[in-house]
Amino acid sequence: MAGGARVTSIAALREFRPAIIKFVEEARAALIAAEADASRTIDWLRRDQAPFWKKEIRRRQDVIVQAKTDLFNKQRTASGDPRSAVEERKALELAQRRLEDAETRAANTQHWIRQLEKEHMAYKGAAQMLSSQLVSLEDKALYDLDRMSAALEEYVAIQTPTLGEMGEAPEPRGLAKAAGESFADRDRLRDARPSPYAVYRQATPGPGRRRRAEPLGSPEAYPAHDLSRVDRIRQSDMLLELDPAETMDMSLWVRLSPGVLDAERVYLERTEPVDAEDSGWYVGPAENDRNPEPERRELDRVRLSDLIALRPPLETVFRLARGTLVIVRGAGVESVTLPNDTLAFPRETPP
Repeated sequence: MAGGARVTSIAALREFRPAIIKFVEEARAALIAAEADASRTIDWLRRDQAPFWKKEIRRRQDVIVQAKTDLFNKQRTASGDPRSAVEERKALELAQRRLEDAETRAANTQHWIRQLEKEHMAYKGAAQMLSSQLVSLEDKALYDLDRMSAALEEYVAIQTPTLGEMGEAPEPRGLAKAAGESFADRDRLRDARPSPYAVYRQATPGPGRRRRAEPLGSPEAYPAHDLSRVDRIRQSDMLLELDPAETMDMSLWVRLSPGVLDAERVYLERTEPVDAEDSGWYVGPAENDRNPEPERRELDRVRLSDLIALRPPLETVFRLARGTLVIVRGAGVESVTLPNDTLAFPRETPP
């Protein structure tokens, strides 16, 4: 190799990942708090202050009526001496000033209700745009960061052999053989091609939204899919060539795009788990092989055991390595895309 990349710290990329998640979560929390504060202020003005000052105006009008009555009665019994009604006149003037103050405050309250509602609508539009940008940042930044980290880890793991060290290469097996990563498997290396289905990775939600997924009620109510015995055996033999894990904890969660269990053609991607109970698997609709749309809705989740009960032939699929992406129609595997985005198994010629 004439020149090489100077990689100083892959760990720094891994450490940057939680910082991005924390920033997005704190920014989202700040938007929610600001929205709640604005709503509380408008609600306080509309429900508390406006009725209070309306009631206060009526009460102070009653005080004026009483002050006028007191003044009239005093003047009638004062025998023509104007000084005898001084206190009643002061009381009337004070009541009139207090009424004017209440009317001003009521008018100001209505003014600020209208003004704040107008500003609140403008804020909601801007906040919604920022919230969408945060979703995009979380999805794309974390996806790119994971891809960079994985690529760098693969790069630094490469050991360039010397002439003395190069002997007969061992027979490759499993995932390495399917990916064409061995000198002894030159035919597969020459035939390996980029997977056209790798574009579905961009539709997989980021870890923040996968973490917020809610349990799906009654997964058994969704349609089940199966294969004939012969097709099941053929599919299992093919998947075993990819060296799946021997076991998988059936109690782990699988994240789902809303309504995807009703779809016949779906894609499955095994991502980085978001917590100890997450399998890492995400299931989304496979409707557009050229330009899949990122999922923006809130996600569902089901136990791995419940999902396998609906599509039993996929049990081996869920034991494949992290980074694998599988296109499934019903319970049949159409294609398997490896973590390096090469096509391991095309059941049909890709478009």
